[in-house]
Amino acid sequence: MSSTAELVALSAVVPPENHEVGTGFEAVVDGQRVRVRAVLERTAVVESMSDGERSLVRKDLILVEPGSVPFVAGNPAAGVGPRQWRRLPGKPPQNPPPTSK
Repeated sequence: MSSTAELVALSAVVPPENHEVGTGFEAVVDGQRVRVRAVLERTAVVESMSDGERSLVRKDLILVEPGSVPFVAGNPAAGVGPRQWRRLPGKPPQNPPPTSK
């Protein structure tokens, strides 16, 4: 990361249409450099550069250089990006509707 680049919250980074934020980029959390290992809906898994410890952090607390954030293309027919496993056919719904007898 460049020391002169302007940092923005990861939550403010908007991916192109049919894309999601990728992983494996550097960021700053509470003044410490981290590597982003997974990006979820409102949080991300980050790994400390100093000791390798991983933690879950809200995206609005993760500061990044907008140009360093990678995006991964999704398949609009099957869901978008790496989280499409949630939408695979045959997977039971997380909150199934009540069955009537």
